[in-house]
Amino acid sequence: MSPPRGYTRRVTLRIGFKTSQTDVDMATLLATWELGDELEAFDSGWIFDHFVSLASDGGDCFEGVALAGALAARTRRLQFGHLVFGNTYRHPTLLANSAVTLDHLAPGRFVLGLGAGWHEEEHAMYGMALPPIGERITMLESAVRVIKALFASPDGATLDAPPYRLADAVLRPPPATPAGPPIWLGTQGMRRGLRIVAELADGWNHTGDPATFEEKRDALLRHCEDVGRDPAEIEISAQAFLREGHAALLETATSFAERGAQHVILLMPAHQGPDGLQQLADEVAVPLRERFG
Repeated sequence: MSPPRGYTRRVTLRIGFKTSQTDVDMATLLATWELGDELEAFDSGWIFDHFVSLASDGGDCFEGVALAGALAARTRRLQFGHLVFGNTYRHPTLLANSAVTLDHLAPGRFVLGLGAGWHEEEHAMYGMALPPIGERITMLESAVRVIKALFASPDGATLDAPPYRLADAVLRPPPATPAGPPIWLGTQGMRRGLRIVAELADGWNHTGDPATFEEKRDALLRHCEDVGRDPAEIEISAQAFLREGHAALLETATSFAERGAQHVILLMPAHQGPDGLQQLADEVAVPLRERFG
């Protein structure tokens, strides 16, 4: 299957791994990422942004911003970030400051992934507000505008983008990366969410199966045409979930690449550690690399 007309995939598919930081000890997680930094099959590494395990039986979970700092310091090559930060967990000015710190720890490597927030139980247990989805999408768009304004004008940004506002706000030091770290959005809504991607984002991350990816990809392309945005400016990625073993994972990842994904992220349980990541590389990432460049 070929990508649609007007859509350009990079000559070389980019491949990442994701180790959501639950039910794993810190030594194992750090060792896994250190190995990932050495394995040429991988271009990127990712974690998630939750305060509790998403497993039905619960479990331990490390906080994402602090952990990203440790991973930045333990790696030298990998692009890295979160798929994705929940906008309802942190004010966007706080997130912008965290992003700049990570950008200085690992210049040119950090990606700011951001979504609208969704986990009802997590919000409830911590007393965090979770507005209706329409309001959360408005908040997400406002947050992106705030973060981009701070990146662009670190000596003083003023912006009225309700519900967030800036009044001669500074962001010092400024980003190490010109114009700030790239912003990827994890929103999946075809009407409003993907239009925000077309207008404001540097990347889009799909969560779902290859069939829904194709439909959403086409919706994103239509929004790009409507707003006059070159789709080549937006990196399109997809997460491939490990459900039925590595053979099935390779099939899913291949299907994403055939449908035009430029960056495929392979998920693995973090507790599998370095041995699990090596196996993921050998059985999935390397065959993908051999097929797609």
